[in-house]
Amino acid sequence: MRSFITIATLLLAASCGSVSSLPNDGGRGGSPGTGGATGTGGNGGSSGGPSCEQIQAAYQAALATARACSVGGSNQCQKTVESALGCGGCPTFVNDDSGLSQFSNDWNQAGCNQNQLCPAIACLAPKAATCKASDAGGATCVDSFLATPTN
Repeated sequence: MRSFITIATLLLAASCGSVSSLPNDGGRGGSPGTGGATGTGGNGGSSGGPSCEQIQAAYQAALATARACSVGGSNQCQKTVESALGCGGCPTFVNDDSGLSQFSNDWNQAGCNQNQLCPAIACLAPKAATCKASDAGGATCVDSFLATPTN
C-alpha cells in the first residue's frame, strides 16, 4: 500500500510540476531535515548558498522586472527566456533579459537540476509579445500565441 501511495504522490506531483514531500525516500535529495525530495533537486542550498526554492523565487521576481516595458516604445518585448528555471519553464517574452542569466548559473552551481522530476508537458511557444499597461500601473510584456500577419 505504501508503494501505491508513493507512486500516486509522484504522479500527482509530476502533473503539478513539483514534489513537496515523499515518504521514505531514504533521505535522498530534498531539503536537509525533511527526509523527502523537494522536486527542485539539487542540494537544497546545504552548501551554504541559497536553496533551489530561493533561487527560483528570486528568478521569478527578476522575471517580473524583465517584463517591464514602456507602452509605445520601440523594440520592446522581443527577447525570449524561460518562465521558470529547470523543468517546467516555457518560453516567454521579456523586455530586458540582462539580469536573468545569473540565476541560471546559481541554479546549476547549486545542483538544482539533479534528481528533478520533470513532467512531459508541451509548452505553447508565444509568437510575439506586446507591451500593455497594467492595472497596477506601469506596463508589462504580454505574450501572444496567435500568428502575426506579415503584409
